[in-house]
Amino acid sequence: MDGHRADRAELPAPRHDAGPLRPAPYPWAGAAASSRGEPSITVRRYDPARYLQGLVASAWRQAADRGQAVYIQGDWPGIAVYPRSLTAVVYGGEDSLRPYAGTEDLPLRAGLVFSREPEYDLNHPGMVPLDVLLWKLALGASRGRLPLDTPLDTPCALWEWPNFTRLIVTPGAMSVAALWARQVCTLSETISLLRLPAEDVFVFYSAAVAVDLVHPELPSRPAPLRSSAQPQPQPVDVPSPRRGLLRKLFDRLRPTDSPSSDTTPSSHP
Repeated sequence: MDGHRADRAELPAPRHDAGPLRPAPYPWAGAAASSRGEPSITVRRYDPARYLQGLVASAWRQAADRGQAVYIQGDWPGIAVYPRSLTAVVYGGEDSLRPYAGTEDLPLRAGLVFSREPEYDLNHPGMVPLDVLLWKLALGASRGRLPLDTPLDTPCALWEWPNFTRLIVTPGAMSVAALWARQVCTLSETISLLRLPAEDVFVFYSAAVAVDLVHPELPSRPAPLRSSAQPQPQPVDVPSPRRGLLRKLFDRLRPTDSPSSDTTPSSHP
C-alpha cells in the first residue's frame, strides 16, 4: 500500500445462518406506511459479518490491534483503513461501493494487507471519515433488517447526536434520534410510540449501532444535541470524544455464536 513490507491476514469466515437475499444499494429508501391498528412486527435479520460492513469493521479492529494501516482487497474498489486517524480511503470514491454494500458473502473473497509504516494523504479525493463509511455500509447491508440476535425488547439510548450534515438521513431518523436522546426505549416501543414502519426503525438502529451511537442507557453526562445545520469539523490528527466512542466499537464487534433466522414474526409487548 505504501511501498513498505506488508504481511497478509485472512478474515474469519462469516456466519451462514442469515439466508441469502438479493443485493440492493444504499441509501435506504424507506418503508411503506404501516396500516392502521397494531399489527405484529415482522423482524427480518442479517449478519453484518457477511457484508462489507462487517469486513471493514473487522479489518479496522485488526489494524488497530497491530498499530498498522490495512488495505482491503477483493472484487470491489480497494479500501484502505487508517485506525489512528479513524479515516479510510476508498479508491474510486465512497459511492463506488454502492453496488457492493448489499451483496452477501463478499468477505469470503477478501484479503487484508497490513502496512508496517502507514502513511496517508489527507487530501486524497477518496478520503472519508470511518464513521461515515460504516454508516453507509450498514444502511446497504441492513435494508430494513435487524442485526442477528437483536431482540425487539433491546433498550436503546442515544449517546451522541448523529452528525446528519454528513450522514445519510433515513426516513424517521430524526424522530428516532430525538426520542432516544431523551429516554431509553425498546425497539418495539419506538415503533409503537412514533408509529413508524418497523423497517425504518431497524435500519436507523443498524447504522447507529455500527458507529457505536446506541447504548442500553443514557450517558451520565449527555452530549449537547448539536444542530444538524452547524457541523463542527475537526482536524484528522486531533483526538475528539467521537473517536472515543468509535474506539469502544472494538469490544462490540466480536462475532456471536447463537443462530437466528432471517424472518421472525413478533408482536408488540
